[in-house]
Amino acid sequence: MIQPRMIILHWTGIPSFASTWSYFNRTRAETARPELAAAGEVNVSAQFLVDRDGTVYQLMPENWMARHCIGLNQVAIGIENVGDGGKFPLTPAQVKADAALVRYLAGKYPITHLIGHMEYRHMEGTPFFVELDPKYRNTKPDPGADFMREVRALVEDLKLQGPPRKESNQ
Repeated sequence: MIQPRMIILHWTGIPSFASTWSYFNRTRAETARPELAAAGEVNVSAQFLVDRDGTVYQLMPENWMARHCIGLNQVAIGIENVGDGGKFPLTPAQVKADAALVRYLAGKYPITHLIGHMEYRHMEGTPFFVELDPKYRNTKPDPGADFMREVRALVEDLKLQGPPRKESNQ
């Protein structure tokens, strides 16, 4: 069980709900992602999945630890969005659904931060970030700056923090 303190938004990089469900409904990560397999014989996971029409699916209890973001899984609820930043861009319906879900979760748990997966490395050095293998890191572009800006605008009144700003020389 985790005590959620942050919410991390993602995109799946997969164009449909059915394909995404099939991907998440496996016990092991695909062989094409050896960096995940090296960290254990488990697949990626998230607490929520938002379809392109804004339908929200709960994949596991909110306070179960999911495997969606290196170093932050023990404090974060993951929200995956079907789509990507190119051929299948995230939709306005997903923006609204994510904002509503963030609002619900922030009312239920002591959520202090809302970040995009592309911002997770900025959390290194904070008490939230725990990853013992210094080589186990990656760079992610999801869910994109525009998507984060739009979701944050809809939940601005919650005053959730983003990641700390990194100095330009770091």
